Amino acid sequence: MIVVNQQFFRKTPSAAFISALSIADCIVLCLQSLQIATKLHPRVTSYDCVVFFFMDTFRLLSVWIVCVMNIERCSLVFNLCGMPRLTSRIKSRLLVMVLFIISLLIFSHYGKHMHIQYVYDSNQTIPIRSICAFKSNFDRLTWECIRSGLTYWTTVPLCMLCNIIIIQRLHRASQIERTLNKNNLRSSYPVHPSKFTLSSKQRQLTAMLVTSSICFVLMATPSTIHSTYLLITRKFNKIHYTIHMITNILLHFHHASNFLAFIFSCPRFRIELLNLFHRYIHCQIVIHRHRRATGRTKKNPIYSTKLDKLRVNLLTSKI
Repeated sequence: MIVVNQQFFRKTPSAAFISALSIADCIVLCLQSLQIATKLHPRVTSYDCVVFFFMDTFRLLSVWIVCVMNIERCSLVFNLCGMPRLTSRIKSRLLVMVLFIISLLIFSHYGKHMHIQYVYDSNQTIPIRSICAFKSNFDRLTWECIRSGLTYWTTVPLCMLCNIIIIQRLHRASQIERTLNKNNLRSSYPVHPSKFTLSSKQRQLTAMLVTSSICFVLMATPSTIHSTYLLITRKFNKIHYTIHMITNILLHFHHASNFLAFIFSCPRFRIELLNLFHRYIHCQIVIHRHRRATGRTKKNPIYSTKLDKLRVNLLTSKI
């Protein structure tokens, strides 16, 4: 989020989407880690359902931000000749807020249909563990179909379609650019190809977002297919449990892979990241050494020969 809000990417509409995506991914990973730690060290808590609610909310927000970024990139590659864009910086921020409110409203029924169950010891007197579960009268199968449809069954095909369109349009634009460059070499009246090409900033942003979307499709598709199979067949043995665990880990790795995708797909992102580290090291090490050196000069008195060798501190803080 810090790198994207630097000078190079800050003025683009995609900066708001990437910042919101990084916040949502971090919250999902932190809550998932808290849930895993609670399972490894079981204890009685009162926030299990709250963790469950916010994790599903921010997971849905993260997935739909990826979809919106793909749609925004599609609007860009279709408007190579200078037509109006789909979003602006203000509209992108408003759209993120609308998606967040919609995500809260979709999962707001958890407060009514979920409760905390307690697991007691052998004497059935002292609770040793708490679990957030749906109530008995809740149709969980229907809700799982709705949740999976909103989170994965709709978004994965949409991202795949947008990626195909973006790659096809960029390939066509590169062919037009090469044709124009060849014609410019042969013609005495060169044609400027800037109307048919993306700027360097938009090219790198498109590469970043397409790489992130491809990672999402590759990591979410196995879990989506396996969850659909379990809902249809209702078979859940040891083999399917192992497959479920592997696909679930792969699905959650998507929330940690966006940063790596940005690093490997965008040279400018790497440059901005190195500049950020350089500034941090400069502030922490160089300035600290400078202060230590300044403190040493203050402790070293300089003797004046004109005032009978009186101690005169010539290097004061005011000077």
